[in-house]
Amino acid sequence: MITLKSFARAYIFNNNKLLMMKRSLQKKFAPGLWAAIGGHIEPAEMNEPKKACIREIKEETGLEETDINSLNLQYIIMRKAASEIRIQYVYFGTTLKTQLCQTEEGELNWIAKNNILNRAMSATTKETLKRYILHNNPKIIEVAIVDCDNEKPVFNWSKIEDWNASSFI
Repeated sequence: MITLKSFARAYIFNNNKLLMMKRSLQKKFAPGLWAAIGGHIEPAEMNEPKKACIREIKEETGLEETDINSLNLQYIIMRKAASEIRIQYVYFGTTLKTQLCQTEEGELNWIAKNNILNRAMSATTKETLKRYILHNNPKIIEVAIVDCDNEKPVFNWSKIEDWNASSFI
């Protein structure tokens, strides 16, 4: 039986620095790797992943919704892991606030934009940040379906567009 697991992720910038978390070595998933802020979407948040994203930001950083500017959905990433389909809703935003609270999730750091990709991170995190740095267009939402080629992940990107159904009748 295939199940679905949904996540909300946030990348928050302050000037040319990106807020990232070095995950605790005690974490089951991606211990010691650099990651976005975020986590699981709760059942009551399934239709509003942005609410889950805002909740996770507050839990992991102490930042309030009012501290964050232009938190926009940029990517939806889908991949299969064993008998699970994992869906990530990835948001980008900015803040003027740099004081954060630390949690047991990991260590928060502001990282210079030009040093981001030099960090140890999951393939999904690295590909998401590469896509953002090289192809960022805040007016377009893109979806990536992750495939596998020679044991390596391959991200197939496509923009999500609205279309007029009556023109296809």
